[in-house]
Amino acid sequence: MESSFCVILCDIGNSRAHLYERGNVVDLSIDECFERYGKKRVHYICVNDRVKRDIPKKAPKWIDISRFRMLETSYKGLGIDREAACLGVEDGIVVDAGSAITVDLMENGVHKGGWIWPGISAMKSAYAKISSRLDCEIVTDLDFGNLPQDTCSAVSFGVLAPIETLVERFGEGKRVIVTGGDAEKIASILPGAQIDKEVVFKGMKKMIKENEC
Repeated sequence: MESSFCVILCDIGNSRAHLYERGNVVDLSIDECFERYGKKRVHYICVNDRVKRDIPKKAPKWIDISRFRMLETSYKGLGIDREAACLGVEDGIVVDAGSAITVDLMENGVHKGGWIWPGISAMKSAYAKISSRLDCEIVTDLDFGNLPQDTCSAVSFGVLAPIETLVERFGEGKRVIVTGGDAEKIASILPGAQIDKEVVFKGMKKMIKENEC
């Protein structure tokens, strides 16, 4: 399946599009995505309702696979991007660090639940709106066992410590898979975490294979 998989896949988020073609992952603006791939046959998922409405006109050959729901879960309203990521992991914690940070727990192919934070950029902007003194870069070289001793460290601690603590709590003894634009930053605070930029596409491949579309 992996070596012969020639279908082009597209995962459209709130602000960017991620393409998979012959083993390569490309990150594009949504406009660039339509310019390069609008005339090709692409299997896609999309969480951006505005963009999704434009697809039949801008990319008439594209195939929406979000109707092929396969994940075993009792969670209500799970986004198709989260479902695809979970399908790419049989057991473990899946952290998608994009415009929002989503965390989902998988056990023996079953989705047990999860939660959502604003993304790092959104949290950084929220601090800056409170005060210019809180307009700090989010750094990861922190000691979560000790309290910060300066304002910018305190901002980074406030953003990252809850992520480290809750993922450790629910992911104890499990592998942690991190994806998304801020994957490297988030993975660096989670001991043993693995970055997998293709985990969503692995789930999409399962959806396509199962439904032969």
